[in-house]
Amino acid sequence: MIHFTAILLALGGFSALALSMTRHQRDLVGRTLAARQATAARISGWVLLVSAFAVDVTALGGGYGSVACFAHLSVGAWLTIAVLHWRRR
Repeated sequence: MIHFTAILLALGGFSALALSMTRHQRDLVGRTLAARQATAARISGWVLLVSAFAVDVTALGGGYGSVACFAHLSVGAWLTIAVLHWRRR
């Protein structure tokens, strides 16, 4: 269950970071966001990524949690890229 939670946090974090970029805003919401909204998306994206790291390290320990976090971040990034690619078409 920890792995699923960390992957969801990573997916949400990378999605929020993508939403903070003007190029991807058009793909995801169809318009550009205001500067405050883009900043809020960027901050929330980083908070979600740090939360994924915290969940992994808390549940799995420092060594294994760090390694598992990089795997979860990779899966979250891959899923975000796949969704962006699919939405662009």
